[in-house]
Amino acid sequence: MRIALLADIHGNLPALAAALADIRRKHAPDSIVSLGDQVNLGPSPREVLAMLRENGVTCLHGNHERYILSVLRGEPGYDGANFDSLRFNASILTQEEITFPRDMRMGSLILTHALPEDDRFPVYKPEEAIPRLVGMGFPEGTHILCGHGHNPTHLRVGSITLDSIGSVGCMDDGVPGTASYTILDIEEGGVALRPFLAQYDPRALRPLFRESGMAAFCPVMAHIACVQMERQQDILVSFVTQARRRAAEKGEQDVSHATWLETDAGFPWPDGIGTADFWNA
Repeated sequence: MRIALLADIHGNLPALAAALADIRRKHAPDSIVSLGDQVNLGPSPREVLAMLRENGVTCLHGNHERYILSVLRGEPGYDGANFDSLRFNASILTQEEITFPRDMRMGSLILTHALPEDDRFPVYKPEEAIPRLVGMGFPEGTHILCGHGHNPTHLRVGSITLDSIGSVGCMDDGVPGTASYTILDIEEGGVALRPFLAQYDPRALRPLFRESGMAAFCPVMAHIACVQMERQQDILVSFVTQARRRAAEKGEQDVSHATWLETDAGFPWPDGIGTADFWNA
């Protein structure tokens, strides 16, 4: 059996289109599974979900689907400016569109976003993940295939294996214009994982942020996500960390839009251009 694995598309339609075309052209899989975080950050959540449906892709739950569902249900904790992108997604998506199973299980294989009961398990931090895996009680020989980490990671704890396959639409420290996916071959007696990169033109992203309305709805977050996807370089964590530090210094419970804009003005953007000039260019 051959399964093509996608993860962390994050609303990046050009990357998804490139990955699916590459998969169909080269591998003829029996099925395609997306390991969560289909939406949020990127400009095209509706179009990504439609393309996944049209291609018969099985989607699993990710932490970003959970965040958006929380916003749709009016749950507290998402009032800060750093959650603008979630509110954009919640304004155009429905609960039904982003409600997915937490995992798929095939014998000793578990396909999931991070872990079935922890969609934010730190797969990208071995110093935290390995000690936690030790005490989790998975049956011997369990092999977890997941996303969430954005970069491929292999962990081994006794007979338990965890492979995080990387991100289709939002790699960290990746190669610009590439979408990562993995082919899983299941044979009698074992499995094989093979990573691949599909190429696409990241210049297509900026027009999509404008056309979707995301650049108007939340210009700073759209700027962060666009630059991150264009460059395959994580700037979201450093921006939000700076914004939260400023908010704490000002005694804010949530990051205000004023603090968000102050962070934008003082942030060392990779191209040296602040948000207003970025979208006016």
